[in-house]
Amino acid sequence: MFKRILLFFVLLCVFSCKETVFNAGLENRVTAVIDFSPELYNQKIDFTSDDQVENCDNSDVFYVDEIADGSIDNKIFKLTLDARDFFKSENNCNQYDWYTTTNEEVDHELQIIAFVEEIQENMYVAGSQYLYLDNYPTNAMLATYKLKKNADEYDNNGLGIDYYGFNVEMDIQDLDFTSGTVSGTFSATLYRGTAVSDPSNYMGVDGVDADLFNPAIADFIDNYELVDSIRIENGVFQRITLINNTSIN
Repeated sequence: MFKRILLFFVLLCVFSCKETVFNAGLENRVTAVIDFSPELYNQKIDFTSDDQVENCDNSDVFYVDEIADGSIDNKIFKLTLDARDFFKSENNCNQYDWYTTTNEEVDHELQIIAFVEEIQENMYVAGSQYLYLDNYPTNAMLATYKLKKNADEYDNNGLGIDYYGFNVEMDIQDLDFTSGTVSGTFSATLYRGTAVSDPSNYMGVDGVDADLFNPAIADFIDNYELVDSIRIENGVFQRITLINNTSIN
């Protein structure tokens, strides 16, 4: 009996003193599922940012930029998550052709931008297509996803296919300027903003470009039922590189 009680207190001490560690995804990577047709099955592609080994570029970076608006005591911070997934087999630029995996030829990348008034180690930010409407988040956020080339190596005549959206959620955890890393999760609903020459070559693309969405050229959606959408699900960034472009130490 005494040994059981002693074991209980030892375990209690171990678990109570153990630091909470974020282990939701791959180390130093961004992972997600891209759902091109949420109402159907078998229309999903995995996203895993490329591994940075030897001379390969860093394909997953989180930037924190400070934006001055002219006043001394008022600052705005821009948060940017950039990730690229151009290699599948060994998932890096040196060994990508060692094996062949599912969706080997797919090249795609994503970016999430958020504007906040203060920086914290842990924070939740969300955006919405609604502005100044009760019960909806109104943070300034934008997510973009680009399918540069699909599994059949179609690239839409070199244009790829761009998707944009304001319906974005990002839960930032362990934003650490000292170690230069950050972790978190994200999700988004995006809408097609690129005309497609041959829709039958791309999953999730309707045959009619009835409505497109491209905020970069002030082309907004009039009817959300007439535009193709995709869903970025199960997004995780696990201790990726944090670039601090602010006066915060």
